[in-house]
Amino acid sequence: MTTLDSQTDKSLCHLDKRSSTELTEIPSDHGLPVGISPMESRVAGHRLDTEGHTIGMLRRSDGRVFKPVVKPLLGKREISFYENLQISRDPVMVQLKNYVPRYYGTTELQIFGRRVTFLTLKDITDGMAEPCVMDIKIGRRTWDPLATPEKRATEELKYAESKRTYGFCITGFQVYCVSSGQLKQFGKHYGKTLDANGVVEALKIFLNITPERPPCRQLVVKLLSILWRILLFFRVQRMFRFYSSSLLVAYDAKRLRHYVRQNEANDASPSGQSRSFTSTNTFKHVNDATTSDSIPSDEIVRNRTMERVHFIKRSISLSSEYDSSGKEKSLNRSGSCSPDFRDGRLCRTHSYINNFDDDIVRMKEDYDDLLNELTSTSEEKQNWVRINMIDFTHVFPAEDRNALDLNYLEGIENLIKLVEMFLVTKDTTA
Repeated sequence: MTTLDSQTDKSLCHLDKRSSTELTEIPSDHGLPVGISPMESRVAGHRLDTEGHTIGMLRRSDGRVFKPVVKPLLGKREISFYENLQISRDPVMVQLKNYVPRYYGTTELQIFGRRVTFLTLKDITDGMAEPCVMDIKIGRRTWDPLATPEKRATEELKYAESKRTYGFCITGFQVYCVSSGQLKQFGKHYGKTLDANGVVEALKIFLNITPERPPCRQLVVKLLSILWRILLFFRVQRMFRFYSSSLLVAYDAKRLRHYVRQNEANDASPSGQSRSFTSTNTFKHVNDATTSDSIPSDEIVRNRTMERVHFIKRSISLSSEYDSSGKEKSLNRSGSCSPDFRDGRLCRTHSYINNFDDDIVRMKEDYDDLLNELTSTSEEKQNWVRINMIDFTHVFPAEDRNALDLNYLEGIENLIKLVEMFLVTKDTTA
């Protein structure tokens, strides 16, 4: 990892080399190169600003993101952290590698007339149709041992109530609304206004929870299954202290929409039984849930679609053969319907009794579900919820190798408790 001073472990401080660096020249009159664009799903940090010449996160079409090294010392620390993570055989480092973005080295781009070094990482949202992303900074203390008194005071004031209550803060997020598909973005200024109740409300917004729409069990369980693994890692690791590091949480709203419709259909069916848990037995079921949850078979979706098709056909047929009193309507000698009969048919097919417009909308939704199931790979179906540990510019070797990182532990434990609250019966979440 990166190094801080001469007292740190030298095995973590060797990275002054740039052997993994790619060099890409960008003509100043052409802007960004082909295939590279500003990262739209960035929810914290700086955004690329061509007018103010502010350099921000970039994304390449192959699913890689570029994080700029804005401050040389901090950037060198983070590069060293990633580089050491690639070569270390220490069991702790090997395990940690499972929770951080894949690292591809560094890339140099010439932007706004100056050469900038970027860390090249795997995009956590790669392959997601409607990526919902939240940046959660873990830890009550966000300043590192080298921080000046002024820096400490500044950090203490940021997100003060959230950090004081939960030991973490939400620095920003974006979410696609399941019902409308509309994208909503909440920046760092929104996060700084959150008190204890506001943090819970922000999590509800991010997870698409409303009074009419209870928490999606499949989403919450998958989130918890990843958070528990990271928590278990921090209950073991004693090598580092993570200051001002974040968890980047992402899920695909398109896949969530599929589960929401599935759950609504199950609840509406006579035999449908909703499955939910209370927070007291969450831990017992997390591992089981991750393996037992399965997407409904294509046959179920296909049958439901065909049932609606047959219902509409039968309803239209009945409306054309009988009048309002139930008597069979007669045809004229040419075999066609009378004008009165045609008018009646048109009115009845759009009546309040037989709302075929709604049925057609539901058929389209079922068709989209079926098409999504047939075209999605098994990995896409399982990997629609992801969490990465990010931001390692303030990670330091532990002074006491016998002690845990209690600052990080407090934050992630409280985050898990809040997420667990959403695994309750629907009656209590309404």
